[in-house]
Order: sequence, then C-alpha cells, then structure tokens
Amino acid sequence: KGQASLKVVADSALRAYLEIMLALRAAPQVQSWERRAEVQRWRPGFGVRLGYGLHFGWAIECAIGSEFKIEASYLSPHVNMASRLEGATKQFGV
Repeated sequence: KGQASLKVVADSALRAYLEIMLALRAAPQVQSWERRAEVQRWRPGFGVRLGYGLHFGWAIECAIGSEFKIEASYLSPHVNMASRLEGATKQFGV
C-alpha cells in the first residue's frame, strides 16, 4: 500500500508539472514578454524557465524574515536532497 500511495503522489506531481509547463508555453503574455526587443537585447535567446524540486518525507516549515518581508523555509534531509537534485538539473540542462 505504501508503494501505491507513493506512485499516486509521484504521478500527480508529474502531471501538475506538465500541465504548468504546457500552460506556460501557451500563455500569450509569456510569449509576448519573451519576444520583446528590449528583453532580447538584454538577454539574447531569453525564455522563461522554471525549476521544480519535490520531496517525499518529513519537513519542518518555518518563517524567516522581519515584519516587512517574510519567506518560508523548509528544513529536512528530504528537502535538501530534492533541492540539490533540482539544482543539478540546471547544471546538466535536464
């Protein structure tokens, strides 16, 4: 039963990722932004890219910041590994 629920989580995450990427590619606002001359002068070949990391395990969520700006942070070896894997995708162009 544990493997089955893990498969459901992984399949759902993959489906959500693919839906977001397809919507991003189809969004007229994003396409317009990517084609803007000033954007292309600033970064030739610029395109919107997103990275994702998914962890499955325990995590501690905490708020870090001040009364003016608060960011969420997640602490756990599972989150750390997911973050490292997501970072490696950038390095290797995956």
